[in-house]
Amino acid sequence: MKLINYDFHDLYALITFFRSNPTKTAYLPAIKKINQYLDSEPSQNGIKLNTIRKILKPYTSAQDEQLSWVFTENKYTANIFVIKNDACYTIMSAIFRELLLCLENDPERVYLLCDASHNIPLLLIDEKRPQKTIATMINEYRKRYNSEFLCEELKLL
Repeated sequence: MKLINYDFHDLYALITFFRSNPTKTAYLPAIKKINQYLDSEPSQNGIKLNTIRKILKPYTSAQDEQLSWVFTENKYTANIFVIKNDACYTIMSAIFRELLLCLENDPERVYLLCDASHNIPLLLIDEKRPQKTIATMINEYRKRYNSEFLCEELKLL
C-alpha cells in the first residue's frame, strides 16, 4: 500500500516529536510497525487515508500532547497525491531504522538524527531533486555518528 502526501506530513510530525523527546523508548514498537509498513511491498488495494496515524494510534499515550494529532481522523478534500517513488519509502525506512538503532540508549544521537532529518519527508514530497539539500542537512549527523547514513538511498532519487 502506498502513502499519500499527508502521511509524509505525519512522518515529519513524528520525527519532530522524537527530536523533542529523545528518550521516549515506549514508542519503539510503533516505530517498528511504521518501518515494516514502509518496507512492505505496495499492494493494489487502493489508497487508505491516515495510515501513519492508524499505525501509531494503539501505541500512543493520551498524556503525550505532542502526539494528540494521532487521534484526529483527517478528511482530506484537496491536494492529495500518492507518493509513487519507491526511493521515498526507502529513505524514510532508513531514517526510522537509524532511529530504532539509537532510541534505547543514546538520546543525544536521537536528537541529532531527528534534527537533521525532520524536514526530509516534506522535501521528498515537495522538491523534484532534494538530494543535495538532504545531504547538507544530514552532514553533521554523518560526521558524528554514521558516515554512510542515507548515502545509498539518496542515489535512488
